[in-house]
Amino acid sequence: MARLPSRLQPTPSTLKKLFAYSGNRCAMPNCKEPLVDLTGTMLGKVAHICAAEPKGPRYDPLMNDEDRRSFSNLFLVCGKHHDIIDDKANLASYPAEDLREHKRIRERRFQIAERQLLELYSDSTQASQPTYPISLARLADALNLDDVIDEPDEISGLRIFIDKLKECPLEQRGFALKLAERMRRRDVRRLSVQDAMGAFQISDRELARNMQILEEHVLGCIDEDEPGAYVVSLFERSPAGNPFVEILDFCDATGCDPDTLIYDLAFTAYDA
Repeated sequence: MARLPSRLQPTPSTLKKLFAYSGNRCAMPNCKEPLVDLTGTMLGKVAHICAAEPKGPRYDPLMNDEDRRSFSNLFLVCGKHHDIIDDKANLASYPAEDLREHKRIRERRFQIAERQLLELYSDSTQASQPTYPISLARLADALNLDDVIDEPDEISGLRIFIDKLKECPLEQRGFALKLAERMRRRDVRRLSVQDAMGAFQISDRELARNMQILEEHVLGCIDEDEPGAYVVSLFERSPAGNPFVEILDFCDATGCDPDTLIYDLAFTAYDA
């Protein structure tokens, strides 16, 4: 008999992270309400993007209990907006994908500042140590890839990629993901140098700098496709292909934040 979902409280570390990235403001667009007032009184609420229990707002049966209380499924809003977004009459106006985007926009500025601060005083690549997948069951379910579950070659190939990624500077991890987004959108495995420069509005020197660092970590390179024509490509893991595109596909299917994988290296998200 399948175990029924159980509502789990957010962990203390998750709550600290939520508040650190909130800027003490409700995450909903154009809302200026503080989460904590000048006296220290808590006015805000922790909201679930997808409900913790069945029949709750935006409940997702594909998520497990840990997913539902994870940082990526929670955000901070004022009391008024908490009631508005969870009211049954308003659910069509507040789908999960919109709430994730509000969360991303609100938190992004503080995440960037945090990473910049880390880079000033420490090796930022060591801020998060990877957690490795064991079964790939959730990845298989999300992408309809049943043959990867518990497959040693798949797990080994992914571990190799994670070990490369964990030593790569954060800026270049993000740049690689942007390249992957464009490759996926255009349905290509490589981009011309001119296309990459034009799409991201960067100089040839800036592109070369980013790709040189990615090449040092065996995560990407610039190759000569034909005489005088150069292309940008990303690492492809054996046997699955481009792991950055795989991250994007997985996150689209599950609602997981790509930052959880690219920066936090929490690849246990690929398991059940």
